[in-house]
Amino acid sequence: MIEVKEVKSLLDLLRFVNCEYEIKKGEKAFIPPIFLERLITLRYSSFFKHGKAKFFIAKDGKKVVGRISAQIDELYIKKWNEKAGFFGFFECINSNEVAERLLMTAENYLKQEGMTKIMGSFSFNINGESGILVHGFDDPPFVMMPFNPPYYADLLEKNGYSKAKDLFAWKITRNDVEKKTSSLLKLVWKESEGKIRIKEVTKETLDDDIRITVEIFNDAWSDNWGFTPLTREEGKEIAQALKIVLDSKIAILCYIDNKPAGVCIAIPNINEVLAGTNGGKTPFDLIRIIARLKTKKIKSFRLIILGVRKEFRKDYPFLPLFMVGEIIKRGKERGYESAELSWTLEDNERINKIITLAGAQKYKIYRIYQKELK
Repeated sequence: MIEVKEVKSLLDLLRFVNCEYEIKKGEKAFIPPIFLERLITLRYSSFFKHGKAKFFIAKDGKKVVGRISAQIDELYIKKWNEKAGFFGFFECINSNEVAERLLMTAENYLKQEGMTKIMGSFSFNINGESGILVHGFDDPPFVMMPFNPPYYADLLEKNGYSKAKDLFAWKITRNDVEKKTSSLLKLVWKESEGKIRIKEVTKETLDDDIRITVEIFNDAWSDNWGFTPLTREEGKEIAQALKIVLDSKIAILCYIDNKPAGVCIAIPNINEVLAGTNGGKTPFDLIRIIARLKTKKIKSFRLIILGVRKEFRKDYPFLPLFMVGEIIKRGKERGYESAELSWTLEDNERINKIITLAGAQKYKIYRIYQKELK
């Protein structure tokens, strides 16, 4: 018999985190995230300064067979004037009975809180890991991107969920850069001479750089579907996370007339380090991960933030391409062999066109699902 219970104890929280590892351990492309980081996020995320969440696990006897969160983000509601709650951290064995019980539990909580719609998967909102993977199961995920077995989409659709929006992930290699971008980017760089000043994001200036990044992001993305503003506290969390993985050569701010106009931040793909581990669930494994971080040459990176302030878009329409090209060029010089640019909204035609011009190929699709709550 399937029992769904709310997570209230530390033991239940540990079971909630561990559920992901148990359900996905048979998936060849799955890379275990760092267990401790998952645990800390669930307990101490600054999301809780503007939102609330409940966590649930599904058990079959003593075995945990699924999990889900149900959360409400006041910043999203204020921005869009929409009584939409979210589900997230969704994991489930291939059982419609388990999925139905989990989703119904999340829906009932949100209905009790006055929500009229549920969307997800978000961990905790669109600024975290977002979407259910629906295409691109053979390739391992890049850092801070979700992964799930192919049957997750089917479980959601059987329970009345439909597509709200697709998110695209793009991949580019050194060969792609050399074949497709050289002449175009040379033209863009020539056009940019003397107009754009590049400042690298460094550990010494990280707090101030991330403050500026948050300001640009909140301006650049404010009209995009699903946008939820980043708070100052969330910016500080980003800064703390970047201290571990930051490569200043592939993280830049662009200034025009001494004003911060654009940001483009990529980070080394530490999932290369985590492959073949159990996510540091044991002290020995955690020590092994730390040692690998110090010694292993990471060969890929993920572009995680790209934004241009609205006031500069008309006069500098080439700025996004300039920044993407600059990061790709710098990555090549640093010895990276490939990169993921992720994610972009399916209908953000301007950015998708720029990424295509840079030589990237769309290779993964993540889907945000929705359902009306009656």
